[in-house]
Parts: sequence; structure tokens; C-alpha cells
Amino acid sequence: MTLRQPGQVIGRAGTGLGAGCNGWAANRDVARIGRRGELRTGEVLNQIAAKPGGPTVLHDLTIPGSRANIDHVVVSGRRITLVDSKVWKPGTYWRLPGIGTFRGAERFPYADKGTMAMAVDRLVRFLDERHLAAQVAAPLTVVWPSSREGSVRMLAFGGDLARRRVIPGPLLASSARRLGSRTADPNVVFALAPLVAGAAGARSAHPTRPVPSW
Repeated sequence: MTLRQPGQVIGRAGTGLGAGCNGWAANRDVARIGRRGELRTGEVLNQIAAKPGGPTVLHDLTIPGSRANIDHVVVSGRRITLVDSKVWKPGTYWRLPGIGTFRGAERFPYADKGTMAMAVDRLVRFLDERHLAAQVAAPLTVVWPSSREGSVRMLAFGGDLARRRVIPGPLLASSARRLGSRTADPNVVFALAPLVAGAAGARSAHPTRPVPSW
């Protein structure tokens, strides 16, 4: 019987926000709330990685050629999924194609930023430059409620951002199969590890060195 090894976890969730390194946060309170969401997502992803034969999870990566960051990346085989963590006010969120996202009857423009689309484009280019045949899947946005007295509900998201998946945080664990359950390709992990915040810390996780691809 062959024992399947668990996946790796490289980096720590919420590193940038915890150190005040992320420029998007308007103030410390916003950063604190955002970090809480990253930690909750990170905890679930780490549990997924810990399963036998699980994928590798990397936290807090710099987007190549940008000062912005990617909260989490999951590598299953050669399939890469970018995961963004959000903390939003409880309510029902829905998207009207060509107009944007709403919370109830109010516009919610914060959901319509193109950061994840930019991150996907930059990462594809980054991998192509290194001649890595990896697939970058549709990014996933995980949304946690800002209060325990309510929940976040998602209705049809369509239009230009249809390729991005958006789910409430409590559904992340049950959606694990969509992230993949294969051991990560070591070449892909080795290429991504230096992008993790505090690359020395990433190296201390001993990401597997690349092997020849034929």
C-alpha cells in the first residue's frame, strides 16, 4: 500500500495586512477586518492541503510586475487557482450584466474591481516566460460576513466577470474538490514560491526543486 503524502503549505495567510504592507486598506480597522477574512480562508485551505495527496497552498504572493498581492494560490497537479478573500457586510449580492454588482438594491462597486483578472494575466505571462505548461483556472473569491449576526448570499453573477467564481466562506470546505486534489507539480511550486511574501520564509518550507519535464 502506497501512502500519499499531504500537500505543502508555503507562507502565512494575512502576512501583508498583518504587517500593514497592503496599500488598499483605508485604515488599520479595515486592514484588521480584511486580515480576519484571509486567516479564515487560509485555515480552510491549509486543511485541504493537509489531506493525503492534497494540493499545495501558497499564501500572500506578489502579483508579478505589480505591487498588489494574491491572497492565496492552490496548485493541484499543473492546475493553479487564485483565491481572493473578502469580508463584506451581511446581505444578498447579485450582479447585473453590463452594470455591476449590487447588495440588495444598492450598487456595490467594490466587487467589480479587475485586480483578479489582472493577476491571472500577469501570472499566465510569468509562467509562459518560464516555459511552464500550467493551467490557470478561473479565480475564486471567498466572501465572509463582517458580522456574526447575518450571512452573505450570492445570486447569479454574470457579465464580464462571469469567469470569476464567488462563494460565501462557509461553502469553501465543501467546494474543495473544485480546487483539485492532486499532488502539486514541483516545477510549478518552485516557480511560485519566490513570489510569497518574505521569500526567505517561503524557502524555509523547502518547496520541492524542479524536475525535468519531457
